[in-house]
Amino acid sequence: MKVLLTFTGSHDPFSSSQLQGESRSGPILSVLAERSFDVIYLFSTPRMAEVSRETQREIKTRYAQTKAQVLDVPLKDPTNYLGILRQLRGHFGRIHRDHAEAEYAIAVSSGTPQMHACWLMLAASGEIPATILQTTSPEFLPEGAHCVREIDLSAGEFPHISVRANQSLESSVEDDLASVRRDLGIVGDAPSFLKALGEAATYAEYDDIHVLLLGETGTGKECFTRLIHQLSSRSSQPLVTVNCSSIPSELAESQLFGHKKGSFTGASSDQDGKFKVADGGVLFLDELGELSLSAQAKLLRALEYGEIEPVGARKPVNVNVRVIAATNRDLRQRVSEGAFRQDLYQRFGATVTIPPLRQRKSDIPTLALHLLGEWNRRHQKQRSLSAKALNALSRHLWPGNIRELRRVILQSAMLCEKAVLSEKDLHFEIPVSSDPSGAVPEPDPGFLLNDYLDALKRRIIERALEKTGGIQAKAARLLGWSPQALNQYLRPEKHQKT
Repeated sequence: MKVLLTFTGSHDPFSSSQLQGESRSGPILSVLAERSFDVIYLFSTPRMAEVSRETQREIKTRYAQTKAQVLDVPLKDPTNYLGILRQLRGHFGRIHRDHAEAEYAIAVSSGTPQMHACWLMLAASGEIPATILQTTSPEFLPEGAHCVREIDLSAGEFPHISVRANQSLESSVEDDLASVRRDLGIVGDAPSFLKALGEAATYAEYDDIHVLLLGETGTGKECFTRLIHQLSSRSSQPLVTVNCSSIPSELAESQLFGHKKGSFTGASSDQDGKFKVADGGVLFLDELGELSLSAQAKLLRALEYGEIEPVGARKPVNVNVRVIAATNRDLRQRVSEGAFRQDLYQRFGATVTIPPLRQRKSDIPTLALHLLGEWNRRHQKQRSLSAKALNALSRHLWPGNIRELRRVILQSAMLCEKAVLSEKDLHFEIPVSSDPSGAVPEPDPGFLLNDYLDALKRRIIERALEKTGGIQAKAARLLGWSPQALNQYLRPEKHQKT
């Protein structure tokens, strides 16, 4: 099998001839006029997206036996050497898995000079075992000469380029993950969290796999979705988000798959559903467990065959959508209860379980400082957290996970007029849960039961005082204490303040 790798450029698929005053084949079509390939991968930056699609269509028209595939290279700056190298390494790793025995060639006449240089470095070092092909404009060629020539980088005139001992495609993937984490503000290095991140990054590479994210409310499932999207080959295509719990059950199918005019009362015109809007990209279905069984059946068909059927349509419509779904429900239990389809659950080929914050105790100070730092930058403040405040944050239950931590940090920063937030400046809320076990912290190393119980007791008493306007007798009744007992509890704090 012969495979051609090339960027697309402004002279593709056709370029104008200054001598003849007419258009002629651009660099890529010129290569194909002299060389035949089974597969062509067109590397496309966002600015060249339309050029890449036009080139792909022209290849299909002229060379029906050749498969042309566009690969998205989400670079805002097409002269960024390191960014180009990372994208080429990542894409070629996936290509080589599919075509391990292929004979590769690289066309270096399309794209920016920096792209040409990156191709040459990767080929010369052997990271991409490929022949270099260069095209020359007809006006610079002797009559009858070929416009495509091979560049032998192993010739003695070329310098030798070697790969660093610690460089590999795997380290490139790790670099990409680190870069996307920085872009999205994903903070933390607890082992359980790093494991989930690594799984998400791995699944991002496999474009045909639908992913299910499991985790409690507020653990960051949408952030994981954005991470998978940005690390995937669909990163320049749309990411469409749907909250399944906010869609009325009778409108779920219309919202997801679209409808035809007159298909139901109020359908005054044709409307594309979210699947159609996300065509070519990623659809994030949040709160998947809330979908009705009838909508689940249609969703299964969309995942299984890439077909959707708008309400009122006479025939299905093909779409190319990767689905990432998230839920805080126990879907296995929902399956046993008959509320969720087992075949739909099994259709998700990859599952990532995002750990709750109480299992990431070591990350809490880092997260708190990161969130406060973001707030400082937005509002041009210089708030900081004392050591005791960080310790109090680490001891808290966090039933609302990172979402609750963010609320506590931001509210405390707004209400505190001091530069340094102390433990007493933190505005926690008493967790409200129908399942008490969900609010119980994990007894991990460093956990102190008495400290935890003391902190919880103090917060409940403070909440009772807030609700009663500071009237101790009323607060005592809410707590089931006598006024004397509450006064005795508060007395040490009064002495401490004076």
